[in-house]
Amino acid sequence: MRVLDRIWGMAKMQVRTVAVLAVVLVGLGSAAGATPFGELRVLEGKAVISRAGKPFIVRTKAPVEDGDRIDTLADTKAQLIVGPQEDGVDAMLSSRTSITVAQVPQSINAASPISLAFGALRARVRKWTGQPFIATRAATIGIKGTDFVTWVKRPQAAEFVDVTGLIDCVSRTNKDYSIQIGQRQWGEIVENEQPKAPIRVPDAVWDAVAKEFAFPDK
Repeated sequence: MRVLDRIWGMAKMQVRTVAVLAVVLVGLGSAAGATPFGELRVLEGKAVISRAGKPFIVRTKAPVEDGDRIDTLADTKAQLIVGPQEDGVDAMLSSRTSITVAQVPQSINAASPISLAFGALRARVRKWTGQPFIATRAATIGIKGTDFVTWVKRPQAAEFVDVTGLIDCVSRTNKDYSIQIGQRQWGEIVENEQPKAPIRVPDAVWDAVAKEFAFPDK
């Protein structure tokens, strides 16, 4: 029951509040020579894009560039869109979530395009090959045409629920520690610990997660 209680609390995480300067977004556009990454669309609340050390509050939508950090504030839902709809990637960010993005080549030696520092996101990946798609301090997440949710509630651990497809989660402290998570399963990677086998997500929890991280086109 302790594990199920933890899963139940996923959709209502309380993570530390992001401190930002009150800089109002006014025409945040791509800088000359900058590498575009995608677009951030704020569906509820406010988010902050930090670029070259300068934070900008986003209330509707804004371009995202290579190296940007995105922080969602309390009571916020935001969608990150990368690439064309038919073969790109989009992610739903919950409130109090912090990620950094990187425009990287799809090479096994490259960094992951999304680094999740804390909070939660759901990623829907239509096509992706090469290096792990998302990285946290505790784990890297490889994907095979999938849809999944990732949580970071403490720096040394990462939790996952697979919606469709298959995800491979590998510890960053010991690459021999890994788990493969299938549809409607929950798993966790903790630093320096052998992961336990994934478990099936109960109906009530599954419904709550689906509602919390629903894409606007659903």
